[in-house]
Amino acid sequence: MPDVAANITADDLAGWLASLRLLTNLPLEASPPGGDGEPVIANGEEIARVALRGAACGQEQARVHEAAELLSLLSQHRLARRDLAAQTARLWKELNFLTGVATSMTVQATREETARKLLGRIARLFGVSRASILLSREDGRLVVTAAIGPGPSFHIGTVVPQRGIADRVYRTGEAILVEDTATIEEGEDLAGLLHRDARASSFLSVPILSNGIPIGVINVTDRHGGRPFRAKDEKLIVAIAAQAGIAFDNVRLLEEARRSEAVKRELEIAATIQRALLPRGPFRIPGFEVFGMCEPAAWVGGDFFQVAERGGRGLWAAVCDVSGHGISAALLMASMNAALRVLVSMDLSPAEAARSLNDLMVADAGDSGLYLTAALIQVDGDGRASLCSLGHPPALVQGRGGTVTAFGLGGAPAGIIEEEVYREDHVTLEPGDRLLLFTDGVTEAEGPAGPFGEERLMGWLASRPRRETAEETSVGLRAALAGHLGQRRTNDDVTFLVLHRQGGD
Repeated sequence: MPDVAANITADDLAGWLASLRLLTNLPLEASPPGGDGEPVIANGEEIARVALRGAACGQEQARVHEAAELLSLLSQHRLARRDLAAQTARLWKELNFLTGVATSMTVQATREETARKLLGRIARLFGVSRASILLSREDGRLVVTAAIGPGPSFHIGTVVPQRGIADRVYRTGEAILVEDTATIEEGEDLAGLLHRDARASSFLSVPILSNGIPIGVINVTDRHGGRPFRAKDEKLIVAIAAQAGIAFDNVRLLEEARRSEAVKRELEIAATIQRALLPRGPFRIPGFEVFGMCEPAAWVGGDFFQVAERGGRGLWAAVCDVSGHGISAALLMASMNAALRVLVSMDLSPAEAARSLNDLMVADAGDSGLYLTAALIQVDGDGRASLCSLGHPPALVQGRGGTVTAFGLGGAPAGIIEEEVYREDHVTLEPGDRLLLFTDGVTEAEGPAGPFGEERLMGWLASRPRRETAEETSVGLRAALAGHLGQRRTNDDVTFLVLHRQGGD
């Protein structure tokens, strides 16, 4: 009866009795429960007795019984009002708490900061001296991310033992409420999960869910005053855990966005560096004009080209394609580009340069599965050209009358076969002739009508005026590819180089 008696005071009863005396003209008086008189009942408990001073006749006794029932009704209403007020206050407090969690947890920079701030609020709300938030790492093990209270199991960074209460909650996604650990029988399943050194008489352990999947656990125990946790506490902390799941999701998304932004900045820098590695045209070498373009499918790519003058004796040119896309291809591209510069500066023949590139690719690429295709060409001042192909598309030559022929087939890509033997093909570029080197990103560019294709490329090249400069031809090819692709984007790097022997018509 203490709970009821504490809410229905002696002043309450005295006031009600005074009013009844005036209404009934009866000398009513109240006494403690268990004595003489009619019982006053509230919430099923006797809180007082009502009787008359002196003896009462049958009619008066009936009126005393009615007075006791009226007092019981008044007491019940008073309890209901006070209980409603208490519930309203508690719900308001809980709503403010959840609102505070929702508004403040989402802006934290890290999981650790979010967990620490959230746990401080939980500890104050529930009045506990020990609490912890455990979050899962990539291997599925729980780690103490925030903690309040003593004990070795509350050290930040501690890996939580498996087959314990927290691990059970995390694996099943179901909360565990123990109002009194003393009531757990030794043979019960839950008894085997308890850590006896915890010395907790009552505790709550609930999962933190993200899109229905457990990502952590909230533990609370050691309530001030030894008060046990009840079902209403479990309901509240489950709601808090739901807000925590949203908060940690927001933190994860924020971290991913920051990583993505950092990667984007790094890729922008890498793309700038990669563009700087490519020679800038147009190149005007005595008797020749050369222009090249290289557009990666992503931020960085594996295509590159080289152009160099041979000291008044013609020129060296190359178009190369490292297999794959992205960072791995770009790294290998930078290495092979540097190596090719050295080989070109030595004025090696295309076949000798091909053998050296193959040796470097076998050594550098190892078992990565990456390889290099290339078209290496050396042109003398009189137009005689020697070309070595390393698994690359053939070169196209536009001759007099617009006739286009292909040459330069054969040879394995660099990095596949050790000590591969490479051979050269030869052609003479007459004044006015135009030579096109390209990667397969040109012919494989997929538009609504299908791939651009080698036949379409040859037809397009045959239509170009012989007096057109190498740069004009390159710009025209780029426009032709864009028109073929329409709104689509190519999924491969696109690189080509136009060599125009000057003179003729």
